[in-house]
Amino acid sequence: TNNSWMQMEQLIEIEETKKKYAPKKEVLRQRFQFSPRFSFVFATMLILMVVSQPIYKWMITESITTKRGEQASFSLPDESEVRLNADTKLTYLPSFNEQSRVVTLNGEAYFDVRSSSHPFIVQHNNVSIQVVGTKFNVKTIDEEIEVAVNEGIVLVSHKQTDGDPVRLTKGQIISFNENESPGLPESIQYEEYPGWIHKKFIFDQENLGIVCKEIERKFDVRIQLESDALETITVTGIMDAQNLNSVLHTLSSLTNRPYKFDNKRYTFY
Repeated sequence: TNNSWMQMEQLIEIEETKKKYAPKKEVLRQRFQFSPRFSFVFATMLILMVVSQPIYKWMITESITTKRGEQASFSLPDESEVRLNADTKLTYLPSFNEQSRVVTLNGEAYFDVRSSSHPFIVQHNNVSIQVVGTKFNVKTIDEEIEVAVNEGIVLVSHKQTDGDPVRLTKGQIISFNENESPGLPESIQYEEYPGWIHKKFIFDQENLGIVCKEIERKFDVRIQLESDALETITVTGIMDAQNLNSVLHTLSSLTNRPYKFDNKRYTFY
């Protein structure tokens, strides 16, 4: 921006010098014309004015990211505790806790929020989850949103719908597509939910394809289903998630489907 401004000032000085020594008719003609170079600089300035604010925010945004196969725990500036599951990104501005407490989430995270005068807000595209002080889990994967509350109260709202926010209390869970309005909350059926913070997988009538994606994310491996018919198999149960071989063996027993390892991937058939 500074360089463009200096170039524009130099061009203005050149134009003023030309006008000073040019004939009157030439001055009148130039008064209604822009040189191509000046037009380019002017257009560049306008573009910079439009995009500079988003670029500035992007440059100063704090972000914490986990890769496939890893998790992370950390404290936010307000001393709220956050645990990120694998393949997750959480971002926030440096002004967090000074003017507001807003984070953006892509993936899955468990929050232990400290009370404050500013509400704590988790955003994902058009979905907003607002709390004051509570413990809850948010999962945002493949356009599916899931919010589970272990303590406190959570309000789930959608920017593109006119309905009131959905209120969740301790022991309640809600799942919905991010392009649709949230439905009604249900009761959490498992004491150690979400399972990933207890090093477990918890599946309740979950399609085998989704189960395999969860395992891939946890252990950073590749799993393939040999036929599309296997996608419709549902899985219900709790598995210890500390050992990949144990997980695959349990999944094979639950689905009554064998698996093999070949070409750096596991295949159920």
